[in-house]
Amino acid sequence: MNHFQDGTKDPAKVRVLFVAWFLREDRRWLGEFLPPGRFECSYVGLEERVDSTQKRTPGKKWWQLFRLALKARRRLARHPQDLIVTAFPQVGFTVGLVNLLTFARTPHVIWYFNCGHEYRGLRKWLSRLAYRGIGRCLVYTRHERSVYARVFALPESRFQFTHLTGAALKAEDFRGAREDFGLAPRYIAALGSSGRDYGTLLRAVEGLPIQLVIVAHPHALPAGPMPPNVKVLTSIPQQDYLRVIAEAELVAIPVNNRETASGQMTLIQAMALGVPVVATRCIGTEDYIRHGENGWFVQMADVEEWRRALRSILDDPQERQRLATEALRFAQERFTDQTGARVLGALAEELCPEAGLTVPA
Repeated sequence: MNHFQDGTKDPAKVRVLFVAWFLREDRRWLGEFLPPGRFECSYVGLEERVDSTQKRTPGKKWWQLFRLALKARRRLARHPQDLIVTAFPQVGFTVGLVNLLTFARTPHVIWYFNCGHEYRGLRKWLSRLAYRGIGRCLVYTRHERSVYARVFALPESRFQFTHLTGAALKAEDFRGAREDFGLAPRYIAALGSSGRDYGTLLRAVEGLPIQLVIVAHPHALPAGPMPPNVKVLTSIPQQDYLRVIAEAELVAIPVNNRETASGQMTLIQAMALGVPVVATRCIGTEDYIRHGENGWFVQMADVEEWRRALRSILDDPQERQRLATEALRFAQERFTDQTGARVLGALAEELCPEAGLTVPA
């Protein structure tokens, strides 16, 4: 850490504290891409695994996240920061509430702010309390800005749209899914659990001469037997999840969520791996897909439209390649953590003017 002998901070740098359960020595998230000459980054994570697979946040996870928030608050007390950056609404909630109750006033940004559904009752009231001191929440669809402003009783300007970002992916690094999981030579992949409409997709692929591979948690799947051309995988590691995407003919993202956004993470991963995407036109996909250019839209819950779209793209290898090429280009321009770090740099300039940071255009 760069400080003068009297203990004051180097005025040329902005101190950023990243708080997330997934932070490790080899996983520094956006901090990896912030210029070290202008930013001084520190990190607070958890050693134990945090289960993020359940539909609702269980009590054990809340206990882990409050411990994470208290750990971050102790770090903040010992080493004052110019900006706090947390990941996901739950961590933003616990850190925001702890900071509010302990009178910490460091500017706070919540990354990956997607709630999956509108909060109600006590949870909404507590969230309004915890989020009222947040400087900015990064949301991944334009529509969510007005939804969250209403739900959390905050100005819409507190919610900033940017495309969802993640680690850069290379398709050649994710091979072997067909052999390891016994998948067909050609298959459609449908992945994810939040807000999914697998019932519609299952009816659409029934009788198609191609396998559908669903990777989802059991709570996201409809009851009853699966069609013979469907294979379901659950609880597989992230590396395997990406391998299933990388070897698919196309990725299908059926969504049934009219309140908030679902499907963006799977969408950007598929596009980053150069796999064409067919998705429900909805809040979570409209800011990412340009219909007929880098992906394909179908209307929500329309079985016949899903069937026609899948048949059309599967039967046209040149169209699949064109969509895949454009999807990859679009992803490389917008969906990487390097892009996210540039967004954070601009936010730091806005939220921490007293730090003396000037971010180049």
